[in-house]
Amino acid sequence: MQLLFDIVIPVFILMVLGWGCRRSGLLEETSASALNRYVYYIAVPALMFTSTASVDIQSVLQWHFIAVYTGGSVVAVVVAFLGWRRLQLTAPLDWTVVALNSAWANTVYMGVPIFYFMFGERGALPVIIATLTSNLLFILVLALMSELQNSQGSVWGKLKTLLFQALLKNPVMMAPVLGMLVSLSGISLPAIILTPLQMLAPSAAPVALFALGISLCGLKVGAGSFELVWLTLVKLVVHPLATFGLALMFGLEPFWGASAVVLAALPTGAMVYVLAQQYNTRVTLTSATIMVTTLLSLITLAVLLPLMKQWGG
Repeated sequence: MQLLFDIVIPVFILMVLGWGCRRSGLLEETSASALNRYVYYIAVPALMFTSTASVDIQSVLQWHFIAVYTGGSVVAVVVAFLGWRRLQLTAPLDWTVVALNSAWANTVYMGVPIFYFMFGERGALPVIIATLTSNLLFILVLALMSELQNSQGSVWGKLKTLLFQALLKNPVMMAPVLGMLVSLSGISLPAIILTPLQMLAPSAAPVALFALGISLCGLKVGAGSFELVWLTLVKLVVHPLATFGLALMFGLEPFWGASAVVLAALPTGAMVYVLAQQYNTRVTLTSATIMVTTLLSLITLAVLLPLMKQWGG
């Protein structure tokens, strides 16, 4: 119960504060965009870079953790597809966007602050690993499904374009990669570079939550009842339960097992909405799923976080 008041409720208070500032007109739409850019391009990359640059590279290559988190995501997708008749899935991209709704967790905007508050600085590592793994996996799937649905252009060309956008043009992906390169090289960064990054890093958690609240203000719940209920159930219940089962099966260390389960229990990531719009597929359903899973995660995380905190230490 104490963790509910120490972490869960404060997390959602910051989100509600952001939502309220946007809703009331205190912050204009341009201000919301600026805050999201600050989080995505500056604060979160600073946190991810400093977290990986100062650790042994072997700490990042947690293969059992990667297998458990990825396996839990695969189970969630398979279960989501069991409702394919009611979901009326047809085209490859249609299947793909539904899969993203059921398994792509909000690791950046919610994972970063929750893990920072729960585990301190070491909490950044599971978030970084999960973000890198899931992004690369889903990018590969998107390229393949896009090729199946649209024969124009080669699958390798599309894959290279998506990988280029995900790595070289995506600071959330590039920052930990650069941090790992610094760690491997053994270079000690001068204080003039490291100190500003260390000053920026703590701002990632609260500003990310505030910015997420602003982003939710523009989303609407307008999807069909079955689709929305089904994907919400898969994301908030099936995904973490499957991950928990795999964590026990693989015998993960408590910290890594608890981290995998909490990451799987996070609501659907806002990036899925961007991709749904880009491919003009299931946009309304995606908007509704992000909104509902985020709101209901207040309940599911309130139950789960104390248990995982006790398990993972």
